[in-house]
Amino acid sequence: MSRGRSHRSVSYADLAIARFRNWPLKACRADCPPGRALALPGLQIVHFHHGDLAEVFLTQRVVRRLTATLTTSGRVDLSPDGGWVQVHLDTDGDLFLLESLVSLAIQANDPVVRPLRHTSPDCPHATSGPRRAQRPRRPALILNGSRSAS
Repeated sequence: MSRGRSHRSVSYADLAIARFRNWPLKACRADCPPGRALALPGLQIVHFHHGDLAEVFLTQRVVRRLTATLTTSGRVDLSPDGGWVQVHLDTDGDLFLLESLVSLAIQANDPVVRPLRHTSPDCPHATSGPRRAQRPRRPALILNGSRSAS
């Protein structure tokens, strides 16, 4: 498999977004511009900010568990302060790697489990500039079968 894509007129980021068209993800603008994102309901888990670089939110727990494997690949960079990883998209094999990581991200950020988490860390792109202070969201209380904000 050769590096580079002189025969392609479409970026690997565009190809990646097209591959996720039938996944349970919505394409949208990244919360930390510029760029595009793929999101589960209420949470962006993939960002495309720089050319052919994708950032995937796996959660800190998953990254800790897979650190050795991810770093050995040579195609993934870990973010020092969060559950985000960066994937370099230069080959079709990188797209397959991205698909695997996004599958893990969907499982790790399952909307049924996620409400227990108050916030998600900023993506690595957001930390390269001034970091926005985020107010933690308060969990909803369930009283007599109905939700109310606390």
